[in-house]
Amino acid sequence: MTTRRDTAMSTFRTSAGLAAIMVGFVTLLLSRQIDGGFWHGFFQGATVALMVLGAFFVGSGIWPRRRADGDEQEHWLPSRDGSGDGR
Repeated sequence: MTTRRDTAMSTFRTSAGLAAIMVGFVTLLLSRQIDGGFWHGFFQGATVALMVLGAFFVGSGIWPRRRADGDEQEHWLPSRDGSGDGR
């Protein structure tokens, strides 16, 4: 069961991730316009960092997290499926 706070946080993470990816594309274009030097490397590094951060945020916003309240009904455990009872 998801709460309103979980849904809001998921939406925020997905939106923040997409925004980071879009800014990453802007820094990619800027790095392509500058031939060399400090600013070329700066924008290339910013591109990589923003793309990785954006992918992390989008992934954490889309896929559900493990519940902290210990609800084990949602998760499959190999020790509880009857496979270890000697059959």
